[in-house]
Amino acid sequence: MNIRKAIAREGLILLSIVILGIAVYFISKHLNDVYLRENWDSKFKVIQNMKYSLLGYTPYIRMMSFGSNIAIFGYPVIVLIRFILWAIRTLKER
Repeated sequence: MNIRKAIAREGLILLSIVILGIAVYFISKHLNDVYLRENWDSKFKVIQNMKYSLLGYTPYIRMMSFGSNIAIFGYPVIVLIRFILWAIRTLKER
């Protein structure tokens, strides 16, 4: 395989994973901001419910964490999985 093609393919994979993670983060941040604007008066009343916190709605906060984890750890995980599959195929050939 041509080295330029391999580098271009890896770059596109990296870029798409980072864009996916950033998109998940910002969409959930937007949803959390909308939630906070709509429930500003009542957020201190519903704090006893474990789904709510002073930062916002807990599922949106978890989605923001998930999005940042995709952006940071997504590519290394994909590379590790691809390496393991390649190693298994290589060992089976011999």
